[in-house]
Amino acid sequence: MGRYVKKLGRIGFALGPSEERGFAMWAGYDIVGVDEDLSRHGLVKVDDWSDEKLAGLGVIEFVRVEPDDRELRAKIGIE
Repeated sequence: MGRYVKKLGRIGFALGPSEERGFAMWAGYDIVGVDEDLSRHGLVKVDDWSDEKLAGLGVIEFVRVEPDDRELRAKIGIE
């Protein structure tokens, strides 16, 4: 199983004047049966990252992605 994060960009909007009209959010995934470089899918492998480094991105939980969960695997772009 590999632990990965993926940046979901521009999901919010500003209500007032701002240079940044949207913001990015990071999502964490524990992908069962996968332990390879998935950067081509926008996923960053973070097996060796500290909790503090992950918290800096706002990632405090990881969604478990099972091999037979085709819907979730398709959503994150690995199916």
